[in-house]
Parts: sequence; C-alpha cells; structure tokens
Amino acid sequence: MTTISIEENLSLSQTRFKTLEDFERFVVELRQNEDLSPAHKKILDERLAERKSNPDNYLDIEKLKVSIVRRRK
Repeated sequence: MTTISIEENLSLSQTRFKTLEDFERFVVELRQNEDLSPAHKKILDERLAERKSNPDNYLDIEKLKVSIVRRRK
C-alpha cells in the first residue's frame, strides 16, 4: 500500500475509496461545497463590476459559441 501525504489540513468524512477515480470524485465534490475565499470573491466582484460598466467588451455564451469556428483537417 502506498501512503499519500497532503500538507493541507483537510477534514475528510470518508477515508477509504475503491478506486482513485472515486477519491478524485470525492475531492471535487468536497471542493464544490466550499465557500470562496475573500480574495476569490473580490476578483469575481471586480470582474462583474467591469462587465456592468463595459458591456460591449464582452460576449455572452451564445455569441461565443457562434464565434467559434471549427477547422476541418
């Protein structure tokens, strides 16, 4: 058995997994349930403010999808 050490203090509700994929899925779900850090919240707030003050500088998701051109080989 291999031991993996993680220096970050994690509070895991589960410590045994059948596969590495099960562990990865668990960590992703754990991270999705965490609150954003104040630094991340600040960045998102700044980006939202920029978007509101300069709406012509941005594409919505539908315009982005339409603008993507796939090239055939």
